[in-house]
Parts: sequence; structure tokens; C-alpha cells
Amino acid sequence: MNKLFSVFLVTLAFSTASFAQSKNDVLYLLDGPKEVQVKEVGFNTIKYSYPNENTLYSVSKHQVTKIEYASGRAETFESPFKPVNGLDDAQDVYITYNPEDIAGLHPKGELFSKATGVTTLSSINNVKNRALEKLRAEAAMLGANVVFVGNVYQRGNQYGGENQAGNSTQTTFTGTGYSTETLDNQAVIAILAGESYHHYQTHRLNRNDWNATREISTAYDKNRKPLMFEFDKITEKEDGVYVSSSQIPTKTRELKVIRADSEVVILMERNDKIITNYYLISKENKYFKNIQNRVVL
Repeated sequence: MNKLFSVFLVTLAFSTASFAQSKNDVLYLLDGPKEVQVKEVGFNTIKYSYPNENTLYSVSKHQVTKIEYASGRAETFESPFKPVNGLDDAQDVYITYNPEDIAGLHPKGELFSKATGVTTLSSINNVKNRALEKLRAEAAMLGANVVFVGNVYQRGNQYGGENQAGNSTQTTFTGTGYSTETLDNQAVIAILAGESYHHYQTHRLNRNDWNATREISTAYDKNRKPLMFEFDKITEKEDGVYVSSSQIPTKTRELKVIRADSEVVILMERNDKIITNYYLISKENKYFKNIQNRVVL
């Protein structure tokens, strides 16, 4: 009897110790859960420390989807960061002026946007909004879904005089594009290797132009079928996966992959003030099936 009681006490002590060790909060970040001790949930940030440590860390609420407290209570948060897959999702790029929002995100490159009014009667707000649209477009084409704005310049309409020309309103933004996720290089290579693609569209943004442009790039082979091709070379680098193909009219030898799945691959080329996306589709894509069924004379 005493032996059984002793075993029960040991078991109870072990269970209690295990429970105490796991008495932590769980912070669900965009890149996965993290076991922590939440110290403070503020207006913009959440402060926490790791178990058995005193160092205090902070993270933007925008990067947190949920907190599971050790007490059993859960608190959820709605992040404004949305998935962005190229120019078609540019409206979902999140603009922030708060450096805490980008802590831990993955930088994609520098951004610049400028918009100028047509006349001295141009609306300041309309010109500013156009500059923001171009900023979002460049970020999306770079593979970013968050933009941290570092500097804004805005000039109002300046009316000229008898001997002086006037200037219309102008807005410029400078910043950096960030992504909440990174592509898995090995997974991307596995998708691309040995697969055939059709060059469906070309998206291009010149910083000096009014806005980004889209053009259909579909070409047909001698049998009047959509032209398909495989990549000549696939290369893994420190900052991502690059491909090359003689079938894509580009000035650079290598193009960076910013999206890759079973239906769509988006490649990025950047030259000085111009950024270009080559939108490729596989045979599994619904648009390819539509193209394939067309009668080409």
C-alpha cells in the first residue's frame, strides 16, 4: 500500500512539474507559432519574453494572428498584411510609416514613385493617390506585400507670373518593399524543373510613366498551338531562384522568380527605372485551356 502511494506521489509530482513547464503563452506569428510569456498587449505592439529569460521583445500586432494564453483564454487579431502575387494584387499591398510594422519581415528592394499633375489646376489628392498606386504596383511586381515609406515629398500647385512659369502639384514617395514570407527555393526548383510554360502576359512599370501596363504576349507555334517552352537554366542563389530562357525577350540573362505554383510562374526583371514581370502559365491553368481551344487563322 505504501509502495503504491509512493508511486502515486511521484507520478503526481512529475505531472505537476510538466504542467508548470508548459505554463506559457503561445504567440501565433505569420511565420508560425512561438512559445513565449506575453508581458503586454499595447495599441500597436505586443511585448513578450522567452521562457526563463528576462530580455523583452516586441512585435507589431500586424504580424500576430492569435495569442493562446496559459490560462486557456485566446485572443485573435486581424492582420492587414495580405498575400500579393504580382501586379493583379497591387491594391492589397499594405503601406506603413511605422518601422515597428516591418520588424522581422523580408526586404525585397528599394522603391520610388513620382506623380505630377497635368496642369496647375490638378488635384493634389488625386496626384498623391496616383503616386501611391504606382508605389503599390512596383512593390507587388518586386514580390513585396508591405511597403515602409521612408520619405514623402509633396509640392502644391505653383501659379506662375508674367515672367515665371508655374508648376503643377507633385508627390514623391521613397521606401522599401518587404514580404511577410519567403519562397522555399527547393520547392520552387521542384515545380520548375522539367515543366513547360506559356508566356501569357507581360507587365511593365516605368517610373516616369502614368501607371503600370499589361500586354498579352501569347505566341503560337507552326501548328497554331500556344508556344510552350522549358527553362534553359535554373539557378539557386542567396536571395532566391533565377531562371533563363531564350524564349523570353529580356535584356538580362537571368530572371528572378517571385511566384511559382502548379499553374502560374511570375518572373521579375529590373533595369534602372523599369521593372518588368513575365507572367507564365502551365497547361493546368484555365487561361491556357481557353487559349488552346481558340481557332487561330
